[in-house]
Parts: sequence; C-alpha cells; structure tokens
Amino acid sequence: MEALLIWSLKSSAILAIVFACYYFLFRNNTVFKLRRTLLLLILGLSCLAPLFEIQVPQEEQPVIIQQAAQLRSSTIGQIKLTPTKETAIQPHSLPEEQAKTIDWRAMILYAYLIGISVSLALLLFELGKVVYLKFTGSRAPEMGRNVIAHSSITSPFSFNKTIFIPKNHDFSGATWKTISIHEQAHIDKKHSLDLLFARLLQSLFWFNPIIYLLQKDLRTVHEAQADEEVLKNIGFSAYVQTLMQVSLPGYQLPVAHSFAVISSFSKRLKLMKTHRTKLKTTLLSIVAISLFSFGIIGWSSLKGQEKEPDSSFNASLSIDLDTQSGGIRRTFLRQKLTTDHQRILELLKNENPEIDIFYSYYSEANFKPYFDSFNPGYNPLYIGHLSKEQKDELRKLHLEDPQPERIYDRNDLTKYREITYQEAFPNMEETIELTMNYIMIYSRTGEGLNHITEKIYESDEVDQLPEVMGGIEKLAKAIALDVKIPANIEKSQLPESIDFEFVVEGGQIISHLNLLNELKGSEKKNKPYYLFFGQVHDHLRGKIAAIYPWKRGIKDGKEVLVRMKISIPTKYML
Repeated sequence: MEALLIWSLKSSAILAIVFACYYFLFRNNTVFKLRRTLLLLILGLSCLAPLFEIQVPQEEQPVIIQQAAQLRSSTIGQIKLTPTKETAIQPHSLPEEQAKTIDWRAMILYAYLIGISVSLALLLFELGKVVYLKFTGSRAPEMGRNVIAHSSITSPFSFNKTIFIPKNHDFSGATWKTISIHEQAHIDKKHSLDLLFARLLQSLFWFNPIIYLLQKDLRTVHEAQADEEVLKNIGFSAYVQTLMQVSLPGYQLPVAHSFAVISSFSKRLKLMKTHRTKLKTTLLSIVAISLFSFGIIGWSSLKGQEKEPDSSFNASLSIDLDTQSGGIRRTFLRQKLTTDHQRILELLKNENPEIDIFYSYYSEANFKPYFDSFNPGYNPLYIGHLSKEQKDELRKLHLEDPQPERIYDRNDLTKYREITYQEAFPNMEETIELTMNYIMIYSRTGEGLNHITEKIYESDEVDQLPEVMGGIEKLAKAIALDVKIPANIEKSQLPESIDFEFVVEGGQIISHLNLLNELKGSEKKNKPYYLFFGQVHDHLRGKIAAIYPWKRGIKDGKEVLVRMKISIPTKYML
C-alpha cells in the first residue's frame, strides 16, 4: 500500500506540471476534439510515467562513500555475529524511545487509504443513483427509444446510452429536438466513459486539486463538442433561447452530462462565440506540450544504474585464515548437514512445530558452558560428536556442490569474485577436521533481548555494565595487535584510538555499531584512512563473532540492553 501512495504522489506531481502546460497553451483553443484527447492522454501518461524506468549509466561511487558511510551512519543495523547458520545482518530498528513516537508515515498512509475509500464510496453512490433512476423511472417511447422519465429529475441529462428527463416535462417539439441532439452527441462520443475514467483516477488522486480542475475542463470540452453538434442543425439564437428556458440551478451528477446548468451557462456561450483557433497556433501548441510532457516524463523516469548490494553477502563472506583477523575464520562450510543430522533435525522439527530450530558446528567440546554463561536464551535439543564417516560425508557434499560462492575484497566490499567450495578451501578435509567436530541443534527460549522491543540504556544508567570475556581493554588490545597498517597510511596521522559504539544484546549479538571518529580534510585525503577504519571494524566484528562473547548489563536485577564504547589503541598496530 505504501507503494501505491508513492506512485500517486509521483503521478500527481507529473499531472500538475503537465496540466499547467496544457492550460497555458490550450485553455482558449477551440479544437475541442484535440483538447479532449490531450486531457485523456495527460491522465493516462501521469499514471504510467512513474512505472517507466530509463536506466542511465552512473559513475561508480567512491569506495570511501560506499564503505565509510556505513560506518559513520547513525546505525549500521543489528549484526548477529554468531558462527552459526543463522548469522545475518538484520535491518535497523529504532530504540524504544523513538519507536513510541508518532509514526507519521503510517498515519499519512491510513489517511490516503481512507480518502480512496470515501471517494470510491461516493462514486458507487453516484452510479447507484443513476441505476436507481433507470430502473424506477418509466420509459418515454414517444420521446425516443433510450429516454427515461422520472419524477426526481429536474433537468435533462444523459449517462452512457440513456437520456433522463423530468417526468412532468412540457418540452415543445423544437425544445426537445435541441435537447435530444445535444444529449445524443454525448452518447455517440462516449463522453460518459471519459468521466468514469477521470472519476476513478480522482479516487486515487483525491488529495490533488489538479484532478478536479482537469475534470472540470474535460466536462467543459464535452459540452462544447455537444454544442457544436447542436449548432450544425439549429441557429445560435434559437439554441441560446432553449438553454435559457431549460437551465436550472442546482446539483448535477458528476458522472452524467446535464443539458443546461446555470453555473456553466456563461462559459458555454463564450465558447460558442469564440473564433476558431488557427491551425498554425494549434500545431505549435501541440509541439510545445509534446516536448514539455515527454521531457518531464523522461526526467521522472531516469534511474541511475547502480550496482545493487548483494543479498548473499552474509552467507558467502569468507575471511582468509592467514591474512585476516589473526587466524579467525568464518566460513560458509557450516551450512550443510549430513544425512544422519538432517534426519535428526527433521525429527526435532516435527516434535516441536511451534518453535524455530537452528544448528551450529564447533571445534571444541566446551561450547555448552559458553552458551550457558554468555548466550542465555539457547535451549540445546541435541548435541553430537561428528564421526570420521560424517566428516567425510560433509566433505563430499561440499566437493559435489557446483554452486559458486562469493568472496569479497577485504578492502572494498563492493568487489568480489565467485569461486567454488573446492577453490575456496583447497584443504577442505583439514578445515572440517579442525572446525567441525561437534554439532548442536538448539532452539531459542525467548529470553533474548532485542533493540526492537527493549529500551537501550547508556552505560551510566545501569547497575552492572556488560562484560566481555577477558575484559573490554583486552578485546581492544587484541584487535589492535592483529591489525596491520597499510603502506599508504601514515601511523603518525592516525588518532590515538579508533572508537566505536555499539549495543550489547548478549553473547555474540551486537547492534547499532557506529564509528565515532571523524577526520578533517578532503575526501581524497581521508579515503585510505576510512578504508582502514573499515578493516578495524571488520576485526571488531570478527573477534566478537569468534571468541569474545558478551554478558548483558544488569539494571534492577534484570538483564538489559546497554550502549558501550570501545577505543582501539593505534599504538599497538604495526
């Protein structure tokens, strides 16, 4: 529904601009058939233009913007840093204090939908009234085959293929001839379809005043076309006299054409007396509005052809064992299951259909105390030791998988190359032997804290700060010792520490990870430094993901979310 609102706003803007051009060029033009066509085209193109997309090559954004902007943005999203199958970067959500504020986007959307509903209800009411008059009125064959007389009607009008007249009319032969020619012209030219089309779009653009002005002009054009047909058979003076006799004040149905309403009387007379527009003027106006309209529609349809972010980033990123994160390795080998463990997983899912079940591999047998201490909210359902046969099966599953995976450049996450499991892990047997000795299948107990629903506290608001295994100073020093300063970076130009803030959600889950450092100087000069900060950012994530889980903060005896700051000293970096 939000897409519908956005479409209507874009269409309304195009409608307003193009109709303004039309009104400036054609408001006094007497080629009414052309004006009718233009008005319908304006409506149609305004609806379709936002759906067009013209791809235009766009210069690749500098990496400093692509990568450093992530670090310096208000949040980078919730980052679930577990070496399990469920590892993912989750979309950012606002803290509780902000979540409680008024959601103006939702309110605007609801108001828009209510407006559509009311407008459509009015349209159905108008159509229902016409149907009621048709089926409760009496036919007047002496006046014509398609004429309906009804006591509720005060002035002649037509809709679709039917002419409606007052039941107790006293029209003379000449008067009725004039009325029937006029209304039959509306019928023959199918003006009712124009009004229905415009009326339906009015329901979608009900907030845009231009749609009402366009409908008014369309109705004026319809009446002018019908008047032209009448003047081919009846003199101007006689026609004016008939209009004056039949004209009545009051309401006319928006979906119908009334023969004579006082509110439009003077405008119709003016159009009938207006001199015909010269062909040259009309042609020049057509060229002008065509160029203007296609320019506006083309401009609104332009779309930069940017490289789309790859959604498989989290599943396929591999950090090389020898060159990054001091030996930490996050692999995509953890996504496959042996036949035995697949059977066990399906059995547990069948027994527990109401809960989500996950699995993870571990190299050591000490993961259960770790989960109890640092990752509350996990409920182990099955723990097993992988046999040699099961490891061989895992190796075979990966070797036989032809699907390539993406390995991303550690310095520029917009660049990657696709390789197979065999190419990524030439020593796959050794990798599996070292990292996949145990498997745990588990569920979540619902005890987890999440920044979507829970308040985020500052460090000075809690009774006990979150605790990282080994201490936060040891974590910061470990990251600094692992980081290698690139050759194009001058260590003397680095700040004393590279600072980040993040929210501890417990275990290996953090969110709202932000870079706090800001550099002065030109973008070109700062680019390598921000890229380096990005590497430090990755090391921080990798350390927490692998061996530095967190205990949650405590307030009033309860576990809570706490915003923490870490300063990574640059003096230890080589």
